[in-house]
Amino acid sequence: MDTKISLVQRGALKKVGSTFVEAFGHTNALLIADGNTLRIGGFATARSLQKAGIEVRQFIFPAHPQPYADEHSIAQVRLSLEMDNSIAVVLGSGTLNDITKRASSELDRPYMVVATAPSVDGYTSYGAAVSIKGFKQTLSCAAPMVVLADTDILCEAPAEMIASGYGDCMAKYTAGMDWILADLLGVQPIRDDVWEMVQKPLRLVYAHHKGIANRQREGIGLLFDALSASGFAMQIMHDSRPASGAEHLISHIWEMEHLSKDGLPVSHGFKVAVGTMAIAHLYEELAMLDVTECYGKPTQSWEERKQAILSFFSNKTVAEEALSVSKAKFLEGKALQARRKALIALLPTLKERISVQLPPSKELRDSLIEVGCPVHPSHINATLEDLKRAVTGAQMIRNRYTVLDLYYELGLFDRALQSLEALSGRVG
Repeated sequence: MDTKISLVQRGALKKVGSTFVEAFGHTNALLIADGNTLRIGGFATARSLQKAGIEVRQFIFPAHPQPYADEHSIAQVRLSLEMDNSIAVVLGSGTLNDITKRASSELDRPYMVVATAPSVDGYTSYGAAVSIKGFKQTLSCAAPMVVLADTDILCEAPAEMIASGYGDCMAKYTAGMDWILADLLGVQPIRDDVWEMVQKPLRLVYAHHKGIANRQREGIGLLFDALSASGFAMQIMHDSRPASGAEHLISHIWEMEHLSKDGLPVSHGFKVAVGTMAIAHLYEELAMLDVTECYGKPTQSWEERKQAILSFFSNKTVAEEALSVSKAKFLEGKALQARRKALIALLPTLKERISVQLPPSKELRDSLIEVGCPVHPSHINATLEDLKRAVTGAQMIRNRYTVLDLYYELGLFDRALQSLEALSGRVG
């Protein structure tokens, strides 16, 4: 794995300097933060580095507007790194980490992250989730060589960031079910050690959701460990499959459309939480599906599919990327009939696996609400129609088999969208 040192403990902020020297020697450091994270831990981080004999420069994004992980932010950090041989030390969470990860990768340099909140699983992941020319994608790049987290800082993180991390963690239930589906179809086999690396800590976090809601150190530690484990799993696979399914693709659509609430971007974890509940609902619908309902359903021709994609994405670059992805996984004729036959044969097994993998949606929903996560599109300034649109786009943007592809290939995608109407009675 890329990550050689992971230090998560109380008072870890005082060890930034010694840990940096252990990993990188006495080279220069570029401290990357924004106005918010600088206030939280910037002085302590810089002081620790300087006490260890490290020369520190700083690159600080403004607190407002929040930095956005795109090619422009990446270029800013890369240009600052290019001024000398500095190693980046990023003080922050998802967005700042992704920006720094990609900028460091473009210069073939390792980097270090000092986590400020248990908000995402991307700290330790291989690849950076960024927007390039408006298209949300995961770009290849190494994970941090060092991950350091002070549990005092984590426990004091804003409640919405803790909730965001919990939402991202709970997404591993539906992401796991999508992987089971792909495994049963022979599309992408499950690797047992990686599966356990993600799914075992996920269940511990779910069992401790009350403690997480109350900022108890044990629960917050378990949450950060589970998120880190997901990142390590993605490092091993060089793929986000262990931690990301259809719920993340829904989030990607909203990220490309810059979904915001109260003038601020909706967090990744919050978008994913709403997506998780939508996908959990679609799996519950699948568990009730009668096999006879799968026969005789028409599907789109490629020309119809192409026009649907061009109509959906107004950005030409994004539309072309989506066309390429969709064409690669588009089935028709005998190939489609063979897939349908395989899916229908798998339905009884799928129903059994759904009951084992996924918690009852009401219980999962209640845990998300208790920790402070949104569970309905209205909670993130979206409508039910916005959710349907995001689900439609999610099936177009990634060559990763999910339950959305199952519904599409069975000719039941419109039915799946219609079933989301049931969520309107569960605003909560």
